[in-house]
Amino acid sequence: VTLIRHAYVRTDRQRAGIGSTLLDHLLAGTRTPVLIGTWAAARWAIAFYERHGFRVVDEETKDRLLRRYWSIPDRQIETSVVLADERWRRS
Repeated sequence: VTLIRHAYVRTDRQRAGIGSTLLDHLLAGTRTPVLIGTWAAARWAIAFYERHGFRVVDEETKDRLLRRYWSIPDRQIETSVVLADERWRRS
């Protein structure tokens, strides 16, 4: 599994294709399923990843994945979401 955690483009540089280019580069460099962790309140980030084919996983799956792959406190688990790519959803 490839993990992406809290990756953002500076606000004054958004909407210029930088995030899409960076994400495409990262995805091209892996053959494994990709999981992305971000804050649940970061609706703009979630929408960005959804436009690129990622989907938010259900709450139970999110908790399991965050505990398995990320080293974060329980409070952060409560306030985070995990998005998965097509490769992960098929596996």
